[in-house]
Amino acid sequence: MSRGDDFHTAGAGLAWSALERPGALDRAATLDFDLVIIGGGITGAGIAREAALRGITFLLVDKEDFAFGTSSRSSKLVHGGMRYLAQKEWKLVREATTERNWLLAALPNLVRPLGFHYCAYLGSKDSPGRVKAALRLYDLLSNAFSRYRIRPHRILTPAQLKEREPGVRSEGMVLAGLYYDANVDDARLVVEILKEARDFSGGRSVALNYAEAAGILVEDGRVRGVEIRDRLSDRAFTVKANCVVNATGVWTGELAGPEIRPTKGVHLAIPNARLGNREAFILRSLDDGRNFFVLRRGDISLIGTTDTDYQGPLDSPFCTKEDADYLLRTVNIRFPGADITYDDILSTYAGIRPLVKDGGATASAVSRRHVIRDPGTGLVAIAGGKLTTFRVMGWDVLSHCSRQGYLRPLKGREKGRNFSRRPLKAGVTWEAFGRVLAGLGLEDLLPEATLRHLHQQYGHGAVAILAEVKADPPSGLPLLEGHPFCEAELRHILAFENAPTLMDLMLRRTEMQLTVSHRLQEALASRVAAVAGSFYGWDEPRIQREIASYLDYIRKTIFFQQAAHG
Repeated sequence: MSRGDDFHTAGAGLAWSALERPGALDRAATLDFDLVIIGGGITGAGIAREAALRGITFLLVDKEDFAFGTSSRSSKLVHGGMRYLAQKEWKLVREATTERNWLLAALPNLVRPLGFHYCAYLGSKDSPGRVKAALRLYDLLSNAFSRYRIRPHRILTPAQLKEREPGVRSEGMVLAGLYYDANVDDARLVVEILKEARDFSGGRSVALNYAEAAGILVEDGRVRGVEIRDRLSDRAFTVKANCVVNATGVWTGELAGPEIRPTKGVHLAIPNARLGNREAFILRSLDDGRNFFVLRRGDISLIGTTDTDYQGPLDSPFCTKEDADYLLRTVNIRFPGADITYDDILSTYAGIRPLVKDGGATASAVSRRHVIRDPGTGLVAIAGGKLTTFRVMGWDVLSHCSRQGYLRPLKGREKGRNFSRRPLKAGVTWEAFGRVLAGLGLEDLLPEATLRHLHQQYGHGAVAILAEVKADPPSGLPLLEGHPFCEAELRHILAFENAPTLMDLMLRRTEMQLTVSHRLQEALASRVAAVAGSFYGWDEPRIQREIASYLDYIRKTIFFQQAAHG
């Protein structure tokens, strides 16, 4: 199959292929929009969804791919922020746990409960009293007077924890608390929110990646439009708008937003078999006392994050030897039998947090609250915030713009803060998904591990992928032995998720870069590029350029490992 012909559309939503980009650019250049959103991360996507649910049309643009920045390089958690309790951020934790609980119900395939162990050791800052008090408060803020709730915490003895988690160090441990947050694929969450916003708009709104806001048009002190430049075709045009939102994350300060304090967070992925954690841990660094996580994500363990001030290029942060050493020192002491080395690292990634500058606070102490800045011109900026609270951030921006007269007044139920707290279109439980497949005769097409992967990542959209496999059985075969990715999945992404480049496919539409060893990336990239090349009609030089660009990125993520081996 080539160039997207005849792709099955059951359960997939509106088609959204890079092949249709010229038409999308035409619509962007000619339609009138109520709102222009600059930034295609989780904040911009959340604003777009809030607008679409209220019939407000939008043009969303990002100079890179959707979720290019922090929104694809987080700890991949939907969480309330246990460590923010120490900073007395009660309101933030309440807000985040409430949103977490809703997302667990609204998108159960992608947002999955994950148990966290919070251990009290002799001589540690985390005393038994501190751990117990934190867990009680976390439960209270999460579940009190809440429509959606999560399982309450438990207190475990060292022996009980050792039975659950044999690899963890029990020497000096007094007790452990078990509480719950949730795993998520952060970039996929962004894409699903954008797809839903487009579907609700029925084609009256447009979202463009690789389209730069090259300038803001201002007349008589008010915003009147935005100059757009398409970076893939170099086409330029002007969009009229009385309301423009700067939701560019770490780049906010470049477009008349609040000053940002960028801090870098690094994560390491290793085979779970090497560390052996069955659930997650919140650890306190033995170097500087900061908290970081050891997470369970299927067959990998994800270790991170660091939190250091960052002065480098915002587009290209990478893990350094110092970052890796910082994380591994504590992990190897708390999991004494693991002896994790550089050779165990499958992949790394680094992201920049868009924290609003806050005086002389340490990087870890800077508040994660979001702020809205509005000089009264119609150019509104939002900065800070958390992946988990995207819906609240979107609502706050939209309601602010309406109150200021930049958008029409909100009416009736749409004025409510919880108007958008409804199930997400992709969301489906495993049990309900199984019933759908049985009804369509699709339940036995692929191994259960592959079915679970497709259900987790695409929810209802996986039905379209399985329909493709039924029509073309070889498209369901694994692209790489031991991994669930298949050609039908890639075709679905290419047809419905606007991924113009190989980097988009492997870094942000799938977790190929995260979960597949860097040693196997060249073979995998060649296979993925062949599928994309067939779909898009790329010639061989274009395919090779795409592969080379991706492999150059991979080398930069693990250069410290190569240096260690000379």
